[in-house]
Amino acid sequence: MEERQTGEMAETGKLPEENAQNPKHKGGRRRRKRFFLIAFLLIVVATLAVAAYLYYRGVVYYRTHFFPNTKINGMDCGDMEAAPIVEALESRIDGYALAVLGRDYETGESDVVLGIIAPEDIQLQYVGTREAVESLLQQQDEFFWMEAYLDRQYDYTLEQDMNFDEDMLGSLVKSWEACKRKNMQMPQNAYISEYSEETGGYEVVPETVGTSFDVQKAIPRIVEAVTAQEAAINLEEQGFYREAAVKSDDKRLNRTVDDANKWLGTKIVYDWNGTEVVVDREILKDWVSIEDEKAVLDEEAVDAFVKEQAGAYDTYGRRKNFMTTYGYEISLPGRNYGWKTDVAGETEELIALIYQGSTIEKEPLYSIRARQKGSNDIGSSYLEADLNSQHLYLYQDGNLVLETDFVSGTMISDFGCVTPEGIFGMLYKSTDAVLVGETYRTPVKYWMPFYGNYGLHDANWRGAFGGDIFVTNGSHGCINLPPSMAAQIYQYVSEGFPVICYYPQGIPYIGPPAEPEPEGGVPEGEPNPEEVPVG
Repeated sequence: MEERQTGEMAETGKLPEENAQNPKHKGGRRRRKRFFLIAFLLIVVATLAVAAYLYYRGVVYYRTHFFPNTKINGMDCGDMEAAPIVEALESRIDGYALAVLGRDYETGESDVVLGIIAPEDIQLQYVGTREAVESLLQQQDEFFWMEAYLDRQYDYTLEQDMNFDEDMLGSLVKSWEACKRKNMQMPQNAYISEYSEETGGYEVVPETVGTSFDVQKAIPRIVEAVTAQEAAINLEEQGFYREAAVKSDDKRLNRTVDDANKWLGTKIVYDWNGTEVVVDREILKDWVSIEDEKAVLDEEAVDAFVKEQAGAYDTYGRRKNFMTTYGYEISLPGRNYGWKTDVAGETEELIALIYQGSTIEKEPLYSIRARQKGSNDIGSSYLEADLNSQHLYLYQDGNLVLETDFVSGTMISDFGCVTPEGIFGMLYKSTDAVLVGETYRTPVKYWMPFYGNYGLHDANWRGAFGGDIFVTNGSHGCINLPPSMAAQIYQYVSEGFPVICYYPQGIPYIGPPAEPEPEGGVPEGEPNPEEVPVG
């Protein structure tokens, strides 16, 4: 019993009854609790006091300083007062300059610096920067300064007003060489060149841009650029330069050039009665011109050209040499035979071909055609009538296919019935015609007129042909044929077939000129083809 108590005493130092009932022990525990509470409260109060102090210091500090992470016009202004920020912003003016670009007044080259405007040239300075910065600072709510430490960003763009002498700016700009009127070149309109032998045509000559612009209108824009602190301004891009009214892409100019060059590209290779005649650029360059910015074709020159070629190569109506069956050459007047150009028709066609820019080979239009091309246009198929011997020869492809006697116009007559000599072309042929004169109506089987109302036909009323019958008892001008020969000749001839009539020994009777009456006219006693029915 005593040992157990002793043991308890050893562990606690006190008897259990004492620990449980000792009032001093209870009071010490309460004092410790109070101490700890007081200490905790003191710590809390101290912490709050420190926090309050720090917050207050922040509030006071950021009344005059910008929050962290603040940028003004790209400059870091965190924890900075207004004064150094104002100084830094205004110092930027020292490095400012405006480059004015445009066209070189000598060469017209673009994007050339006409002049530089520096701050000292125009007394440039910022105004109102301090007020603007301080205004930003006043807008800052310092009681929320702690938010700035939470990665919040404050980015401001400050519009800095500038002050400068606009009169000095205007005088400076006007002093630049490019801005002096004497150095400015006026723009030149695009135009159509003269005909070029080198290119074989016309072309649009581009406009000249020029270097002239209205300086007085440009100055206000330059003032705006300085006010906005622009680094450069290009007067050409701003549209201040005077521009040509007509440029190289002008539709009218290009259409005119295209038309003219199209016409000049025409190439017509003519076969003009066996002679090659070429209408190409060498000729057309004198016909095609530009007038009032329009392509013009000289149609009168075209007409003159066709007439010239017709005069050179037509054989119609011209005297020709003819080799007779007897082997001697005679000269005969051309009557209604030969190549005759339809001048009006060919002129019209050639004009149309030029407008189309055609490249072709062709003959001219002929109103009358011969049997063979060239100066000897009779060819090897023809009818030859020797009016002195009253004998006729018919050649086909150079071969004599038939010959016959005939009776031609009466030589001794008051009516002028002499058969004309010359080279003729068969007008047409018909059968079962009735030859009508003032005193007769004579039916014939074969009617082959070759000149006006003169023609070949069968004459079944005659019992003889040839000799000198024609001197006193000939026809009214026609060539009377034996019916059988008329039938054969009829098979060989056709429209345009050459008929050669001649008096190798001269005309025995000199009467009125052997000329046909006007178309539709009726020589005395001669049949009228228009009244001859065609069977």
